[in-house]
Amino acid sequence: MMAFLVLFVLATLLVFHSYVLFPAHMKRLAQKQPAYPPLETWPSIEVLMAAYNEVAVIEAKVHSVLGGQYPADKLLLRVGSDASTDGTDERLAQLAQLYPGRLLVQRFEARTGKPNIINALATKAQSDLLVITDADALFEPDTLLELVKPFADAQVGGVQAHADIRITGDEAVARQEASYTAREMTIKAGEGSWGAVIGGFGAAYAIRRNLFTPVPKGFIVDDFFSFADLSRQGYRTVFQASARTSLGVSGDQRVQFRRKRRIGKGNFQNLRHFAGLLNPFTAIGYVFWSHKALRWLTPALLFVAWLSAGLGADAYGVLQWAFWGMNAALLLALTDLALRPLGISSGPLRFLSHFLLMNLALLLGFIDSLGSDEQVFWNNAPD
Repeated sequence: MMAFLVLFVLATLLVFHSYVLFPAHMKRLAQKQPAYPPLETWPSIEVLMAAYNEVAVIEAKVHSVLGGQYPADKLLLRVGSDASTDGTDERLAQLAQLYPGRLLVQRFEARTGKPNIINALATKAQSDLLVITDADALFEPDTLLELVKPFADAQVGGVQAHADIRITGDEAVARQEASYTAREMTIKAGEGSWGAVIGGFGAAYAIRRNLFTPVPKGFIVDDFFSFADLSRQGYRTVFQASARTSLGVSGDQRVQFRRKRRIGKGNFQNLRHFAGLLNPFTAIGYVFWSHKALRWLTPALLFVAWLSAGLGADAYGVLQWAFWGMNAALLLALTDLALRPLGISSGPLRFLSHFLLMNLALLLGFIDSLGSDEQVFWNNAPD
């Protein structure tokens, strides 16, 4: 019976560390950001972007990149249209006339996927830096000016931009995603103080072009791969809070679940690929375990905690309380999901249902990762 208590405590502590202790640690570190020497000259930049049916945002995106304050003679935007069918290509053709020689568009006739498109665009790049960004992440006028500043440090290989959330659709769902993203930015700021941001965030991040490694065929989460690969090469990855972007978040719960399941599969691809970085006695290993690996393993840890509590409930009162507490939390989460179509929701219940769906998506993503590495294409449209 003692084994059940030990298993419950261990599984619970690991989840508590990943979701509570580690974020609190990073929040403290985030208050002290590194200073960088001034750049001698502005580096040349090529912004790489994949776009699939983004006609609603593509014009604002292009203007936010090319119409900002960065020197025009040192900035190119390369866009790969992933067989778009909604007028994105036609709008890009019009925009290319406004920015001759600065907006370069390549259409992919068959669905190709963002990682493969970024790989293809990167082979054509000749600038000092690559900035990889999502189509719906809008830049501030000085975003690129701020994003490149840490590269004054020769040991910095990658820089992550800050992402603010634009809420669209179901406000309750989108606000939960916005809250989650805000916590992620704080964690990345803390990691950046160690030069150990583990995994980029797709809104916008910059890397030295000569350090870019093509994402392996079939991999889904290219932003994590690119930053983890920089760490593998021995370079620092940092966070630049002053380089701000705003990212649209769908309030459609089905879209969010599909996205998390797809990312879940990609997470486990990266976990296997970068297992060599998991030494917990290094900064990058501690961050990798705390921020990513333990979160990806949370569905299994929660099951171990629940099963151990149930099997040991007769011997230990604390396990009995824990077992019924976990069952009650699950019931409340399911209640929130059942009431949400009626427009009834509350903050605490929404948090529980968000946590439940996130871990269910991770579990399904893990199951998906056991199959083939066949490309899974992103679809941002509701069912």
